[in-house]
Amino acid sequence: MEITINVVREKIRKKTLYITTILGILVVVLFSTDMGSLTIGGKRINDYYVLIPILINVVNFLAGAITLAISVTTVPNEYERRTSHLVWSRGVGQGRYHFSLAAGNMIVSWISGGILYATLCIFAIVNGYANILGKIIGASLFMLLYVAIICMLTTALSIQLPVAVTGVIMILLFAGGAFRSILTLVAAALTGVGGKVIKRSLQILPNLAGLSKQAGNLVQGNPINVNVIITSLIFIWIAGLGILFFRKKEA
Repeated sequence: MEITINVVREKIRKKTLYITTILGILVVVLFSTDMGSLTIGGKRINDYYVLIPILINVVNFLAGAITLAISVTTVPNEYERRTSHLVWSRGVGQGRYHFSLAAGNMIVSWISGGILYATLCIFAIVNGYANILGKIIGASLFMLLYVAIICMLTTALSIQLPVAVTGVIMILLFAGGAFRSILTLVAAALTGVGGKVIKRSLQILPNLAGLSKQAGNLVQGNPINVNVIITSLIFIWIAGLGILFFRKKEA
């Protein structure tokens, strides 16, 4: 627990939460002004029930990007500063140590995501939709899974790989997962090797787009696909096993 708390304190000292707050405010301003003149299906884009799924996708994407930035250097930095050796002297195993670092990253990322979701609540109140604040809060639970997937995968890979390599792999996984719906359409439209490669790739991508869609469904009162939740939990479990069992040679 002490290791986790130290990670949280360090990330907060780096002003991550303040940056997140500014991003959240910019998201609200952008979609409540510049997008207000656009229409979808005859409805103004700032009609809440049209806009909320878009906002949720944007907010989740921002939360995921912040999580990736927070998590990619944590483990390497701890070993570079040789903080890890102070931990070994206390008899803490690598698995527990790495998992504590991941937990710290996740808590900070959840706080950041929570701040972004708070901007959605503000947007709802300002536009006269305070009656569904509870549903927005419920939708934030999907953000917790969204963020946890990125945090756990990034931490697991960073134990074994250099920062640059981990960053490239996670950017591909993150972008692919966030735009999975678009890739699915592209794969269906393509024939030959290209289509097959994309279809195979989709099988190993986390369904981040699906999580955002389920969050939007919850707010709008549409059915929720439980399979997306189960698949996400499996990704987190697999990444968790990697964090527990991967070892750093420097130790």
